[in-house]
Amino acid sequence: MASKLPYLLAFSLYIGAFVLCAIGYGTGYWFVAKGNSRLFLRLGLWEACFNGYEHTSDYVGKAYYGCWWIFHKEYSYIRDWIMPSWFIACQTLMTFAIVTMFATMGLFPMAGKDSDNTRMLNITVFATLFTTLCIAITVIIFGVMIGEDRTWVPRPDIDKLGWSYGLVVVSGFMTAFSFISLSIYTLMRKWELLPREDEKVRMMPPMPRV
Repeated sequence: MASKLPYLLAFSLYIGAFVLCAIGYGTGYWFVAKGNSRLFLRLGLWEACFNGYEHTSDYVGKAYYGCWWIFHKEYSYIRDWIMPSWFIACQTLMTFAIVTMFATMGLFPMAGKDSDNTRMLNITVFATLFTTLCIAITVIIFGVMIGEDRTWVPRPDIDKLGWSYGLVVVSGFMTAFSFISLSIYTLMRKWELLPREDEKVRMMPPMPRV
C-alpha cells in the first residue's frame, strides 16, 4: 500500500494555505504607507484608507479620510482610479483561488480514500494546481504593477508591500508544495494499482473461439 505521508502533508499544507490566503484576502494591508505623514495610508483588495487625500481627477475636490469598503459610495468619484484593470484582475483571481480552495478541502478526504479509482485524486491535483496559479499570477501582477503604474497611488517608491500581501505569498508557496506532494501520492497510487489491473486482465476468461 502506498504511504499516506505525501497525502497527509499535502492536505495539511493546503489547510494552512487556505487560512493564510483567507486572512490576506480579507484584510486591508496589501500596500501600506511608510510613516504617519502620508495622505495615503493603506490599501487591500477590498478596503482603502486615506488621510486627507485629494485626487487630481476628482472634479468635486473632495478630501478622503479614514478607511472605507472599496465599493462604498464614499469612493464613487475615484473608484476608477483606485481600481484599474490590473487591480480588478487581482481581485478576480484571488476570488477564484479562495472559492477553489474551499471546495478542494472537501475533495481531499474523498481523494484520500483507498480505492481502485484515482479520478478524484486527479481532480484534486488539478484544483490544487489551479489555486497555485491563481495566487502566483496575482502576487506577480500586484507586485509589479504597484511600481509600474504611475497613474495609481502616488509615490509608490516610498510605500511598501504589507503583511496581507506577504500572507498570500506564503500561501502560494504552501499550495505549490501541496500540489507537489499530492502529485507524488497520486503517482504512487497509480503505480500501486498497475499490478491489480494486470491481474484482472489475466483472470478474465478466454474469449470463445469461433
